[in-house]
Amino acid sequence: MKKLLVLISSVVLIFLIGLVSLNSHSVQDRILNTGLKNILAGVEPFLDKEDSLKVVVCGSRSPLPSPGRAEACILVEAGDDIYIFDLGNGSMDNLTQYQVPWPNVKAVLITHMHSDHIADLPDAHLQSWVQGRNSTLMVYGPEGINLVTQGFELAYSADYQYRNEHHGDDMLPMTIAGFNPIQIMDNQLIPNNTPGLEILPFVVDHHPVNSAFGFKISYKGRTVVISGDTIHDGSVQKYSKDVDLLVHSAISIDLVERMREIAPLPQLNKILFDIQDYHTTIKEAGEISRDANVKHLLIYHAIPTPRNKIMEDVFFRPLVGVFDSYTLSDDGTRVIMPVGSDEVIIDQIN
Repeated sequence: MKKLLVLISSVVLIFLIGLVSLNSHSVQDRILNTGLKNILAGVEPFLDKEDSLKVVVCGSRSPLPSPGRAEACILVEAGDDIYIFDLGNGSMDNLTQYQVPWPNVKAVLITHMHSDHIADLPDAHLQSWVQGRNSTLMVYGPEGINLVTQGFELAYSADYQYRNEHHGDDMLPMTIAGFNPIQIMDNQLIPNNTPGLEILPFVVDHHPVNSAFGFKISYKGRTVVISGDTIHDGSVQKYSKDVDLLVHSAISIDLVERMREIAPLPQLNKILFDIQDYHTTIKEAGEISRDANVKHLLIYHAIPTPRNKIMEDVFFRPLVGVFDSYTLSDDGTRVIMPVGSDEVIIDQIN
């Protein structure tokens, strides 16, 4: 009993000492400095030492709300060169948190001009400008991409000027402010200077969007296809033959119909009905993967994005007996495909 009382007294004494210490300015300063150092240092270097084709999901949700997730964004790293496909709302917060080295970002590529795929382009411009981009930001996109970038340049023209005047030409030169938009053409390779890399755009059907693309990326024998938003019209399956990874958007008609039944507004009910006819269903995504002999299916832009295990189980019910090598992505899901290997390594970077 005496030993127990001594132990309790010691614990209480330690607690009181700790409580008093936290009120000490010097202790507070040491803790704060350590915390700030950890924030600025990041969790790990972004670039891997191993030569690989790497995919990072920097935005995993559709426009339907899903707390803690950004809208569509896929980062592809080939060796040390980085290409970013779409920049939906919230994706730049993720890219900043991951401490992506913008000097290594060679281009941004846009699948189509829905707002949830382009909203963070202005923030990408700023971050790359601050980190030493040496020319205007290169942006590949469908017909009309020049109008999008011109609109952002007009909207942010005062911002460019203020930042230039504040930080100076050495830091933020006006000569490289703005975008360099280049229109994508079907089945015409995207020019790049990354040895061993090919980026091939192909047309997909996202009617009434009049110009939408998927992409096939090949790097030293490793391959990935990004579907963008599309119905199942055969195009994704054609270009996904034998690829290591298929990154595909998908809709659950079951869950969307359940949401329609409880929609509080007629406008929401109408939207939930309309979106069903221009997205690939989750079952179709599985059939595409099976028939194209895809090694692994990664679902992003899930409609609606599952928020819990039960919702996820219902979302993936149609894949039972169809295709079983799949993953539902989250923001920060990373897929590493080492060169000279058949491995497909999936982990999380945040």
